[in-house]
Amino acid sequence: MAVTGGGDRLRGEDVIRHAAAVPKLPGGQPFARPGSWVRDAARLRPADAAWAFALRAGLAVALPLVALILAGHTAWAGIATFGSFAALYARDAHYRSRGRVVAAAGLGLTVAVFLGTLAALAAAPELPGIVAVSLVGAAATWLCAVFRVGPPAGLMFAFATAVSAAVPATTADLWRHPALTAGAAAAAWVIAMAGAAVDRDAPRRLAVARALRRAAGVLDAPAGPAGLRVRHLAATAVAQAWAALPARGAAALEALVARAESALAGLGTREELLGLADAVARRGPVPEVASTATEAAGITGRHLSDSGYRDLLRGPVRGTALGGPLLVAAARVALGALAAGAVAGLLAQLTGLGHPYWAAVSAVAVLQGTNLLVSLHRGLQRALGTLAGLVVAALALALPGDTWTLVAGIVAAQVVAELLVIRNYGLAMLAVTPLALLVGELGAATPPLDLLRDRLVQTVLGCVIGLLCAAAVRTRVAAKHLDLAVAACEHTTAGLARTRETRPGAAERLLVAQLTALREAYDVASGEPGLTPAATDRVLTAERNARLALARSA
Repeated sequence: MAVTGGGDRLRGEDVIRHAAAVPKLPGGQPFARPGSWVRDAARLRPADAAWAFALRAGLAVALPLVALILAGHTAWAGIATFGSFAALYARDAHYRSRGRVVAAAGLGLTVAVFLGTLAALAAAPELPGIVAVSLVGAAATWLCAVFRVGPPAGLMFAFATAVSAAVPATTADLWRHPALTAGAAAAAWVIAMAGAAVDRDAPRRLAVARALRRAAGVLDAPAGPAGLRVRHLAATAVAQAWAALPARGAAALEALVARAESALAGLGTREELLGLADAVARRGPVPEVASTATEAAGITGRHLSDSGYRDLLRGPVRGTALGGPLLVAAARVALGALAAGAVAGLLAQLTGLGHPYWAAVSAVAVLQGTNLLVSLHRGLQRALGTLAGLVVAALALALPGDTWTLVAGIVAAQVVAELLVIRNYGLAMLAVTPLALLVGELGAATPPLDLLRDRLVQTVLGCVIGLLCAAAVRTRVAAKHLDLAVAACEHTTAGLARTRETRPGAAERLLVAQLTALREAYDVASGEPGLTPAATDRVLTAERNARLALARSA
C-alpha cells in the first residue's frame, strides 16, 4: 500500500507561519481543580498491541510454575515467579533495546531477591526487611526514571524484596532463591525476544504508528495545560520512534516519523496521520510519503553524526540535570516504604494483622510517580481498585481445585492484569489483587478471610502513608528544574544560527533534546502545587520559538 503526501508539500516558511500561529496557553494549575482528580484517575488510556504483550507475560509466569510443580518443588514456585516479572518491562521497545532492558530487569530482580533473602536470615527479619524494601524501592525507582524504563518501574523490585524477606529462609536459600529467580528471568528474556524470529520490525512499526496517532491529536489539542500535555506525549512518542529506527536502511519509516514531527508545528491533517498509522501498524509494505523540504532536511540532519537520534532520550539527563526531581521521587519512595512498613509491623504486633509487607509495597506503588498529582491518582486507583479486586479474589479463593487450578488462575490473572494496566492502573487492580493472593497461596495456605482482611487493611494503610509522604517531601526542585530547562532551551534557540555554522547538525540535535527535557520538566512541575500560569506560558513560548528556529534552520 502506498500513501503519498503530495497535497501536504509545505516549504520551510509555511512551517514558520503555522508555528507562529500556535495560540498562547492561558496557564493553569491542576491543584486548583480538586474535582478533576477523580476524573483523571478514572480516565481510560488508548492501547495498542496489548494482547501480544499480555500473552508473553502470561507465558513467562507459567513456565517456571509448571516446571517447578512438575519437579515437586511447589514451595519454590512463588520465588521463581519474581524472575518472570522481567518480561513486564520494555513493553513496546524494539528488540535491541528490549533485550538490554529485560536482561537488566532480570539482574535487578535477582539482586532484590538476594537482599530480601538475606534480610529473612536475620534473627528478627522485620526491621531488616523494611529497610531493604525502602532502599531497593528507592534505588530502582531512581534508576528506572533516569534510564526511561517505563512501568512497572521500581515496583516489582520492591515487591520481590518484600516477599523474599517475609518468607522463612535457610542459608541454602541464600543461593537457591536468586538462582531460581535468575533462571525464570532467563526464560522471560527468551520469551520477550522470541518475536524477533517472526517479525523483527514489528516494534519499530508500532512505535511509528503510535507517533503518528499521538501527532494527530496535536492538531486539535485543547488550550491550557491539557493541550501542553497532549503535545508533550506526542513529542515524546516521536522521539521514541526516532530512537527505535536503525541508523540506516529505514527510509520509508523515517519519512513517516518526519511527517509526525511536522504535526508538532501544526502541519498536516488528522485524517492523513491516522490513515498512515493504521497502514504502518499492519504487516506488509510500509506506506510511502513524499517528504517536504523541511522533513527531508530534518532526516538528513539525523545522519550527520554516528550516534544521531539513538542517544536522544539520554541527552536531557546530561544537559538539564534531570536527576534533581528524580532524586526527590526516590527519597519519597524510601521514606514511604519505611514508614508504611514500620506502622504495619507495629500493627502486626498489636493486633496480629498479617502480611505487613503489603503496606510497604503499596506505598512504593503510590510513589512511583514523579509528582504529587500522579501519586494522588495512584493512591485512589490502588485503594479503590483493591477494594473491587477483593471481590474477585474472594470468588477465586472460594473455587474448589488443586495446585494446577491455582496455576491456571495465576496465569489468567497475569494476562488480564497486563491487558488492563495499559488502560487504567485502578482497573488492573481487579486482576492484580487476586494475582498477589494466589501467588501467596503457593507457598503457604492462609484462611481466605484473613488473607482478604490483610490485603484490604495493609493496602489502604500503605496508600495513605504513601500520599502523606508525597505531600511531606516538599521541595522547590521541580520548579527550579523547569526554570533550568526553559533557560537552556532559550539559550540554544538564541544561538542556533551561530552554532550551526561551526557544528552543522549538532545545535539542532541539542535543541530537540532540550525540547524533550523541557516537556518532561513541565510534566513533573505541573503535578506539584505552586506552578503559576506565567510559568506555563513561558514553557509554550520557549517551545514555539524553538520550533520556529528549527524550521528556519531547515
